[in-house]
Amino acid sequence: MFRKKKKEMMVYVIMGFLEAGKTSLICDLITDDMYDDGVKTLILVCEEGEEEYTQEILDKGKAVCEYIEDEDSFNGKVIKKFLVKHRPDRIIIEYNGMWSTALISEFCDELKEICFDSEIIFQTLDVANDETFLLYMKNMPSIMVEHFKMAQMVIVNRCTLETSKLAIRGSIKAVNPSAQIVYESEDDAFYDMKEELPFDINAEVIDISNDDFGLWYIDMSENQENYDGKTLKVTGMIQKPSGLPKGFAIFGRFVMTCCADDVQYMGFLCKADNWSKYKNKQYVTVIARMEYKYMDEYGEEGPIFYAEKIIPAEKPSEELVYFN
Repeated sequence: MFRKKKKEMMVYVIMGFLEAGKTSLICDLITDDMYDDGVKTLILVCEEGEEEYTQEILDKGKAVCEYIEDEDSFNGKVIKKFLVKHRPDRIIIEYNGMWSTALISEFCDELKEICFDSEIIFQTLDVANDETFLLYMKNMPSIMVEHFKMAQMVIVNRCTLETSKLAIRGSIKAVNPSAQIVYESEDDAFYDMKEELPFDINAEVIDISNDDFGLWYIDMSENQENYDGKTLKVTGMIQKPSGLPKGFAIFGRFVMTCCADDVQYMGFLCKADNWSKYKNKQYVTVIARMEYKYMDEYGEEGPIFYAEKIIPAEKPSEELVYFN
C-alpha cells in the first residue's frame, strides 16, 4: 500500500543565558541564504533580551514572533494556538536559560502529538558568551551542565586570544562527549591559535600531573590515536572489586562534573603482576602502557593500562578531578 510521506518540520531550540547571543544567532539563522527557502518560521521567545526582533528582520526571514511569559505557559495547549494562528513550516525557540531543560523534552513529546501528520526533527543548540563562561560555571554549574547535556551543538561566541578552549571543552565534553563545539571570534588570529595540551603527548613517557587528569581524560577519550601504545605516568586510586579478570584492578580518580551531588569514581582497567601489596582505595602512581581493546567489563573497546611500574603515592592535595 502506498503511504504518503510525512511532511518534515524542523524545530530549533536555542538555549543560553541572557546576553549570550541567542537573538543574534536566530536573526542570522532566519536571514541566511542557506535557509532562504520561502518557508514560514515561528519564533517562540521565552525571554526578552537587550536585542529585539525588528520587523525588517522578521519580514526578511519570513518569520513571525510570539512571546511566552512563564514556564507554565510553555505547554502544548498554548503552542497549539500559535500553530493554528500562523501555520508555520519551522519553529525556532529562544529558550529561557533559567527554565528547566526538562520542559524541552516534554514539549517535544507534546508537539509530536499535536503535529501527528508531520515528522518533527529537533535540533538543540546552546549559546555561551566566553566573557561570562567561567563565571557561570563557577556560580551556576548545575544549570550550565543541564544545557550542555541537552545540546547537540554548543556555540561559544566573543572568544579572544585569552580564551581557554581547553577549559571550555573540558566542561562540555565531560557531560556530553558527542556535543559539537563551535568557537566564534571577531579576531582572525584566534582561529590560528593551536590548542596546546599542558603535557607532551610525544614524550617517551607522557607525564600527567594531578591537576591535568581531567584534561587528559577528555583528550584521551576524543583522540585515542594519541595514546594507543604509548607509555604514561599517572597518579590515581586503585580499587579491587570482585569479579575482575586475574591480575586486573580499577585505576582512576573521583571526578565532579557539576556539583557535589555529581561526584563519581571514574576508572580504567589496569593489569599488573601483583596487586596484593596494595590496599583497596590506595593512591599509587603507575607507569603503564596504554592499549585500546574490547573487554567484557566495558562492554565495548576501552583503554587498558598495562603497569610496568607501580609506586605508592600521597593523596593529591585536591582529590576531586575537574574538567576545566
